[in-house]
Amino acid sequence: MGKEISIAELASMVDGRVIATRKETDRLTGTCPIDGYINNKVSFVKNEKYGGMLSQLHDAVVIIPEGLSHFCSKYPQNTYIMVKKDVAALMMDIQEFFYGDQAIITEEGISKTAKVDKSAAVGKGSYIGENVFIGKNVVIGENAKILHNSCILENVGIGKGTNIYPGVCIYKNCQIGNDCLIHSGARIGSDGFRFEQDIENKRIRKMYHVGNVIVGDRVEIGSNAAIDRATFESEATLISNDAKIDNLVHIGHNAKIGARTIVAALSCIGGSDRIGEDVWIGIGATISNGVKVGDRAKILLNAVVAYDVAEGEIVSGFYAMPHRQWKEVYRKLKGE
Repeated sequence: MGKEISIAELASMVDGRVIATRKETDRLTGTCPIDGYINNKVSFVKNEKYGGMLSQLHDAVVIIPEGLSHFCSKYPQNTYIMVKKDVAALMMDIQEFFYGDQAIITEEGISKTAKVDKSAAVGKGSYIGENVFIGKNVVIGENAKILHNSCILENVGIGKGTNIYPGVCIYKNCQIGNDCLIHSGARIGSDGFRFEQDIENKRIRKMYHVGNVIVGDRVEIGSNAAIDRATFESEATLISNDAKIDNLVHIGHNAKIGARTIVAALSCIGGSDRIGEDVWIGIGATISNGVKVGDRAKILLNAVVAYDVAEGEIVSGFYAMPHRQWKEVYRKLKGE
């Protein structure tokens, strides 16, 4: 059975004030979107454009900011929890309350179909799923969970509390931190893409990559993301603490991703890039090899970045330029 909380208890949790048509003892069983409201759930609105949706609801429980207090009298058929804090952030807290434990994997032990090398060390409370391969000298921390059909090659370290979903492959010598989440199909430590065309002799030569990948703590890596290993033995491709990498992202050899940086789906980070801390990289962005992106910069969706981006700068377009400049160019092209 899922979690429940009364309207009054929820208001206390978010430090809100109830304007009620329903009893404050009524129980709530989860969350839902405002445009698909479900009875006995809680939703939220954050600006004026949602007023029309509220007019169509009856007995809904809705979190609103103080700036929308007029909704309470305009659409009095609903129950409101009025808050001072950021509504979207509070909904993340509420979502975690109701559903956070759904991401917890409770299984422990080693399945009968797993192949674990005798030299590997598996921490207390960990789980090795069906058909998982664990290579030589792998060290797995306490309460780590490695799910079905994953492959962990030799000399890999996996920190405590890290969850690895089915079908992940981690190549040799890579290091994964504590409390990470790696989604299905991710590949960590594959060869970098570096080839030289020898036209005269009609051949292509490959640069063999023998470095590794180091992933910090609390990093999330999306489904089918690929992170290449560094070129030389003394080097590492680095994903720093609390970085979040979306699905289908490519990160090239020797790249460094700073702490708390977010990389959205289908983005491509070139080899030897240096991405700062707290950077936002939008959907489908491409960053050429060897580019430096400063702390707190924003790369907007589908931008193609060929030059360094300054700290705090917002860039967009092809090739990417400061976003305000790009808008001016766009307006000129439209003849405005």
